[in-house]
Amino acid sequence: MTEIRVCGAVMAHPRRREEAEALARLDPDGATKVVLDPDPDGPPTAARTTKLAWSSVPGDATHFLVLQDDVELADGFFEHARKAAEQLPDDAIAFYANWNSRNGAAVRMAAASGADWATAVNEYAPCLALMLPAEIARGYAGYALRDRDGWPCDVLMFRYLKALEVPIRIAVPNTVEHSGLPSVAGNDAHGLRRSACFSGVAPASVGGVVAEHEVIPFHKHMTSECALRGDGYWEYLGTNRLLRRSGISPQECRVEFERGPELSEGAWQTWLTAFTMGLSTVEHSSAALDQALATIGPGGLCDRLLVSEIEAITRSHHDVAVRGFAAGRERAARPRRPRRGTGVEVAITGPGGTLAEHLASLLAELGHDIVDSAGVSGDTRLVHLGDTADPGDVFCAIVDTGPREHVLRFATPIGPHTSADSLVAHWIELAWTRRALPVDPDRVHQFTDVRDMASAIDAVLTGGPVAPVYDIATATLTGNELAKVVCSSVRSVPAEYVTSPSETSVMKLGLAAAELGWTATIPADEAVRAFGKWLAYDEDRVR
Repeated sequence: MTEIRVCGAVMAHPRRREEAEALARLDPDGATKVVLDPDPDGPPTAARTTKLAWSSVPGDATHFLVLQDDVELADGFFEHARKAAEQLPDDAIAFYANWNSRNGAAVRMAAASGADWATAVNEYAPCLALMLPAEIARGYAGYALRDRDGWPCDVLMFRYLKALEVPIRIAVPNTVEHSGLPSVAGNDAHGLRRSACFSGVAPASVGGVVAEHEVIPFHKHMTSECALRGDGYWEYLGTNRLLRRSGISPQECRVEFERGPELSEGAWQTWLTAFTMGLSTVEHSSAALDQALATIGPGGLCDRLLVSEIEAITRSHHDVAVRGFAAGRERAARPRRPRRGTGVEVAITGPGGTLAEHLASLLAELGHDIVDSAGVSGDTRLVHLGDTADPGDVFCAIVDTGPREHVLRFATPIGPHTSADSLVAHWIELAWTRRALPVDPDRVHQFTDVRDMASAIDAVLTGGPVAPVYDIATATLTGNELAKVVCSSVRSVPAEYVTSPSETSVMKLGLAAAELGWTATIPADEAVRAFGKWLAYDEDRVR
């Protein structure tokens, strides 16, 4: 067996050299060096220093650890890191996950099941404290140099490791905490950053139990959501939708929640997240689980509250999470209610592909029986989708209700499995990569979230449609309004004012509301945020 030798670097801006050197001195083997930003007066980004740090792997190292300068280490951290390398020699190992991240939620689920490690989901790599096998570490800089767009370094690291099929395991509990120093890379807008489950003392022994949960509930932007592991992909949906899909009424959960003293909307989202954790894990109790439950509420609200406000709600939200988790464990033992169907059998036709599969899943969730187009009967309702590759800003679906066909004209579809070539997708990528948005203030933009597409199709299938054509959109925004949504949902970047070469037609949306009772239910910022995450982490195009 090869003897493990862990070397490392603390990456820092020169103005935080002292803090970085103090961290490096904590390494009892003296194998951790300080790497400074080579262009400290350049744009505020960690990318330059990250490439330099991962390029400094000594020849005799088996593993290389990179720490950022704004961290606090658990007692015994370096010995724990060495044992981790022995236990999982071929994996990427993270020692921190943010309390409002999907990976932080994976850590909570691992703590709930008594595992030693959580497996990361599709999200930015937790680079605050990351260790790689030496050969993998040496390859990162070359990979990053090929990125001409300027994607964040933690997104690039995620893509790099995914391309190499190197799994990221996250320590449970975390042995690194964020210190709260101001962000050099401009991340302070994300709110207070803390670990999902930090222990001030590293475990004396390092086990090998790795958690890979199918359902990972998380609380972010005061919204409870879930990541669901599929066949080679992840699906993300609101927790209310997951519960309904699972045969549990959110109203039933609300009754249980309202027996407690804290009834704010933030507390409700904390309770839902903890409830779904309890519903989806085995029975286990530990200090790590209690710590993990304590961070659900603060993490979910950290981008909306001041530090003092977060401190004020931490204890009450901890109590809410404990009650919610216990309620989930109790509910897991009782039978689920079968979902009520609409009695409508639906077949989707057209070019097919992942968008068609996604819409089929959404329609099934709304109660429709989805059948293969090759096996339709006289009672089957057909939904014929247009080709997403067709030019233009309108995507059409023809819905056959039996008596007649109705056309739904959707403004530009956005969301999982939609085109990455739309204007909204382009602006999202510009924001991710810190480039200015080309804004024409006089231009009107319309788009449709895939969830609203499904609900509009459902409205035609189950309602009393009369008109031959309905125009559908989630949002109608001016250029300035769309820029504001993109900046608030993805990243704040400047605008560069331009004049569009041609006018765009604007859909009139009142008919669907008047005849079908249909209105969009997905807020514009939520639609753009979900699309932005999917473009960054889940869309597997060649980059």
